[in-house]
Amino acid sequence: MSARNMEYMENIHLIADQVLKNCSECGSCVNDCEFLKKYGFPNQLAKIFQNQLIGESQIAYSCNICGLCGKVCPEGIDTGKLCMAARKELVSDGKAPLPEHQAVKKTQEFVLSDAFHLIHSDPRTGKCERVFFPGCNLSGYAPGLVVKSYEYLLNRLTDTGIILGCCGGPNHFLGEQAVFRQILTDIENDMKKLGASEMIVACPDCYRNMTENLPHIHFKSIYEVMVELGLPEGVKGERRIFSIHDSCTARNLTGLRESVRFLIREIGYEIEEVEYSGEKARCCGMGGMVPFIDFDLAGNITKRRTDEFHFDIVSYCAGCREALAMNKTSLHLLDLIFNPNWKEVGHQVTKTGKKRREAQSQTKILLLELLQNTKSEKPVGR
Repeated sequence: MSARNMEYMENIHLIADQVLKNCSECGSCVNDCEFLKKYGFPNQLAKIFQNQLIGESQIAYSCNICGLCGKVCPEGIDTGKLCMAARKELVSDGKAPLPEHQAVKKTQEFVLSDAFHLIHSDPRTGKCERVFFPGCNLSGYAPGLVVKSYEYLLNRLTDTGIILGCCGGPNHFLGEQAVFRQILTDIENDMKKLGASEMIVACPDCYRNMTENLPHIHFKSIYEVMVELGLPEGVKGERRIFSIHDSCTARNLTGLRESVRFLIREIGYEIEEVEYSGEKARCCGMGGMVPFIDFDLAGNITKRRTDEFHFDIVSYCAGCREALAMNKTSLHLLDLIFNPNWKEVGHQVTKTGKKRREAQSQTKILLLELLQNTKSEKPVGR
């Protein structure tokens, strides 16, 4: 057995032992989690993973890894950490990713290839103090929002470049840690090539993944930047209430969540706050790659979430927006800021597979046009 495999084995058994020691089956987590309602208390899962992990691989991949269980558990037990350790061991043992993950693998191959990847300094100055990193989710949802966001930053912040790519979140959730680390290394190298030390991100998942793993880069969300620099000219809303959905990946990102609320109110809208928001936010159903393994379970999670809201939903994660729109009118915050026709996209069909890749390709095309039209230099390659 390899040293890496032994490391994962030790991790999962250590985590499982702690769960078995501390879980009293009080039911706090089960009440708030569709996954645990289906598969049992954390200590029951710990026993399963200790005894026959390989035969129960689908269970390990049916958790959203959202972290809510750890917030509501009196002992702080996070079942997602147990499931992540199981996924890493499965990958290390050559038993995962599973056949059901082929669609994820295909998408990742695309967003990590030159067909999507782009790295460029500020087209007006040729310099780069910071970059905008829109991520693959927003690019797959609305190419126009990516371009408008970058235009906003170019007009407000001199020496702002762009990196179009993926943070590796899907590979992380699959348990492919070696791939995930390489993606982060490539991003770090792209930053060094441009000479940039700061990154502005649009996706909360990118924000969390990179802040936790790239300590030498200073990160800000585009929403925090907009609070500092002000909204674009002429952005003003009508009298209206929106329900706000917090991404579960922003559970511990207080500054990000507060900036989102500030902007919504600054536009002129009111906000409905539900019980499960902020640090207690429920997952939209897309987290942890669950739909690829158990579409019905993911659907139940999404429905439970949308049923909490009484008004049209605003989120700041493109993946969340796509999931929630299957049940209820759902918008991305950047729609409210940059899309004058935002009322027409609330029920827009979720893009998957080929359509999603087409949108991501369109994002690169539009960005290249923007760079060219603003006296761009040749893009820098890896």
